[in-house]
This record gives sequence, C-alpha cells and structure tokens, in this order.
Amino acid sequence: MRRLAPLVALVACASCAPAGEATVVRAPTDAAAPTTSQRGSDAARRPSEAAPPGAPDACSQPWTLEGMAGGPGRAVVVCGHDVRRAELDADMARAIAPALDPARVRVCACAAKMHAPAHVDLVVTAVPAQGRATVRVSQDDVDDVDPDLGPPFAACVGVVSVSFAPSHPDACPAGEEPSLVYPARIDLAP
Repeated sequence: MRRLAPLVALVACASCAPAGEATVVRAPTDAAAPTTSQRGSDAARRPSEAAPPGAPDACSQPWTLEGMAGGPGRAVVVCGHDVRRAELDADMARAIAPALDPARVRVCACAAKMHAPAHVDLVVTAVPAQGRATVRVSQDDVDDVDPDLGPPFAACVGVVSVSFAPSHPDACPAGEEPSLVYPARIDLAP
C-alpha cells in the first residue's frame, strides 16, 4: 500500500472512532430489489442466492453506499501526512463501493457457519490510484466484542481484497493521490 506507515496508523485511528462515527449497514426495508443489470450476473452478488434462511437482515440485500443507514456518510482521507474526514463524493464512492458486496458475501458466509457477534465493525481501505481496496474487521472491534465470538469471527472474515478500474479522486491538494478509509458497523443481529 502507498505510504504504508501513515495508512496503518490511520486504520488504527479510524477503527477506534466512537460507534456513532461508523456507518451502520442494514438491509433497506423500502428499497426495490435491484435489477439484474444493477446486480451483475455474478451469483455472489445475488442476495437471494447468497443469504440462507435465518441469515441476519444485513445479508438479505446488497451492501451499497446508497443503502447504508443515513446515506453514504464520510470517509477518512489520507493525503501524505494529512488525515481528515470528508463527505463522500462520487469519485471516492467509486473507490469504496466495489469492496462492499464482496465483504457482504464473506461476512454473511461466516455468519452462516458460526455464531456471529451482534455487530461487527469493518474498515474499508481504498487506494483509488492503484485500483484496489481491502476490507477487514476493525481490530478494536475484535477486542471490544465478546471475547468468545469476536476473534474467531474476525479470523473467519480475514481480509477481503478487490480490484477496480483505477481512478484519481480530487480529494488531496497539489495532485497527491489519496488513500480512503471507510468504517462501517454491520448489524448481524437476527
């Protein structure tokens, strides 16, 4: 990852944000199901095929920034040594969004095969210029969740890595390439 040391510190900082700072992901209750062209043909993206009966509500719909409670929210933007929170714009959203559905598939697969905690805090880290993003369970969440459930669930989720077409959001001054960190709280209660 670009500028690994500041980014590692940022991930630690972003994941320790109070619970109110994270976006809570829940299945939308009033949203129409996406069309096949919106979902794509990949079976992993079809919520009706990916969510077994009795799965948490968060597993029954695709995870999209638009479907997040309260809207897309804010991301932590890293520009060199400058770290700040910023409202998501369309360019930043294009770098974060590709990681959400693969993360849903992994988290929901883990929830289906083991006892899941009531919630899990995820951290999406995207490097738009490199066209890649990762998703992992926040280390602070692992430490704060039930010690019997958190560590095994985090180990099951591991790291989800995705690639996408590189982009260059105008989030940093002087043409610097940003790294983006997006925290999301996933409600796994049935």
